[in-house]
Amino acid sequence: MRVIAGKYKGRTLFSPKDQSIRPTTDRIKENVFNLLQNRVAGSRFLDLFGGSGAMSIEALSRGALSTVTVDASRDSMALIKKNFHKIGVGSEAELLELTYDIALKRLAGRKFDLVYLDPPYRAPYVANIFTLLAENAVLSEEGVVVYEHATEIPFAPFEGWSVIDSRKYGSVTIEILRRA
Repeated sequence: MRVIAGKYKGRTLFSPKDQSIRPTTDRIKENVFNLLQNRVAGSRFLDLFGGSGAMSIEALSRGALSTVTVDASRDSMALIKKNFHKIGVGSEAELLELTYDIALKRLAGRKFDLVYLDPPYRAPYVANIFTLLAENAVLSEEGVVVYEHATEIPFAPFEGWSVIDSRKYGSVTIEILRRA
């Protein structure tokens, strides 16, 4: 794993030791940030399932003002901290070792321009994530949610959300949504 572009370009990141953490591949990460290129600089970025921290680091590298990285797993949080330390990420990054639902309640009213969702691919609670995003008003007026999921799992936007872009990258699909 590496940082694709920006001030940390080319820096390598620590990878997970096992399959319990499934980091977004460099190819998909590059494509996602290419899609978001005009939205990242100066943004507030929320990564609800941080895994390795690579998406938050990429956002900061490309000019995001701040990131909040959430993960409930101690192993993931240890890896995220290790990667943040390696890159030299400072006070612009906040870490929350919480489940997504508790984190969203705690973040209620804070406005994020970009929210990245990469929950476990067969997670039964995806609809609940979108409900809590809306209920807790964490998305800025022009903000978008980037949802990564397995291509084999069909996706239809939930009530109150609209898909503004959808891209398939083999076994992974990226949906970009905003409030309808």
